[in-house]
Amino acid sequence: MDNVLYSIWLSDVCGAGSRWAVTLLREFGSAEEVYRASEEDVRERIPADASRIWQRIADKRLDRAEEALAFAEKYHVTVLTSADPRYPKSLLTLRDYPVVLFAVGELPDFDRIFPVAVIGTRKMSPYGREASYKLGSGLAAGGATVVSGLALGCDGMAMAGALEAGGKTIGVIGTGIDVAYPPEHRDLMRSVVKNGVILTEYLPGTPPAGANFPKRNRIISGLCPATVVVEADDRSGALITARHALYQGRDLYAVPGRIDDEGAAGTNRLLRDGAETITSASDLLRRYEFLYPHIITLASLRRSEKAGELGAEETAGKMHVSSRGEKRFYGQSVYGGVKKPRGVKKTEEPAGMPAEEKPAAKKPEQPFPAPAVIDFDLLGETEKRVYALMTPDVPVLPDELAARGVGLSDVMSALTVLEIAGAVEGGAGGYYLRRSGDGFDLPEDEKEE
Repeated sequence: MDNVLYSIWLSDVCGAGSRWAVTLLREFGSAEEVYRASEEDVRERIPADASRIWQRIADKRLDRAEEALAFAEKYHVTVLTSADPRYPKSLLTLRDYPVVLFAVGELPDFDRIFPVAVIGTRKMSPYGREASYKLGSGLAAGGATVVSGLALGCDGMAMAGALEAGGKTIGVIGTGIDVAYPPEHRDLMRSVVKNGVILTEYLPGTPPAGANFPKRNRIISGLCPATVVVEADDRSGALITARHALYQGRDLYAVPGRIDDEGAAGTNRLLRDGAETITSASDLLRRYEFLYPHIITLASLRRSEKAGELGAEETAGKMHVSSRGEKRFYGQSVYGGVKKPRGVKKTEEPAGMPAEEKPAAKKPEQPFPAPAVIDFDLLGETEKRVYALMTPDVPVLPDELAARGVGLSDVMSALTVLEIAGAVEGGAGGYYLRRSGDGFDLPEDEKEE
């Protein structure tokens, strides 16, 4: 229990997605040893240009970690640390793996399942709805575990299809385990809890914030050997998960769309750039049947081809799947539901928690001050510009940076300097990732507009 408490503390003080937390765990062996380490010990194990990180570690208050642990015990939330044998080993291959995971539902044996991420736009078309449903239900019928972010649109539709087929599911959220977001999918989240598990690295009570979701997306792709993007325009958040999959060396698939459909521009571009085409669940299952023979059999392939008999629209209405585009709607919204009545609060009872035991809402504390990891005065203007062109936690190719106004040779030189400085990291597929969560940032007046 002590290790769990100190792991929650370490995750909290360093922040979600922090590579420093992982580095400190590897250096000291356990979160408890990090907690008990002196300032001198921490400084010895952290580069001089990141010396202010000790200020976070020096904060030995355990009240937030104790509250989170008490909440978990009260509401039967499982807390996994990286030392727990139940922790998904696939995540341990990430440089920024979650130090802790909060889970509600039935934990699978991650070593025995075949998890597949099925994601897409929040504003799905009828085509995207049908494709998400068929893939979700077909993969589940074939024995795969469907993973998504439970977002509006394709994510929720794929999850609903998997549940309708009687399959197992994993939802990865970017809020506290007690926060239903989006609120329209509260019923869907409860169904996932009954037929799978919901995971998050964020402490209970953490509200939704834009910076949370790119970090959450690395967990979705990190759990899965395969990620499928059903439908996405050029600005869809699903493309961030796709980039994480490539950065992590996972397989990426996409469903083709019409060439004149702006809503499919993102998926069509993925296919142009090398993602593999997929048009049915059995397409994907057959590619992995020799890696997962205990799951994918001839019988399961036949089941996958017959799944989805209820229909996408009926399942959407039954499980209250919503899509972005119709404001003030909830539940069955775009499928004939009713408008959200006035007076309904945005914050409702926690997803998966007993209705009669609602935890008191707490105002989130201010985040810890960010440490200065490097002196940007030591970098040249090109390095600063390239860094400013990168979005935190979103993998990017050098060619894409060059297309934004910097010569490719300058981009490559700058990335080399930034990688040596620890500001960016190179991954699989030639992608680079700008670090965040560790306080490495440009002064406000030097950021790109």
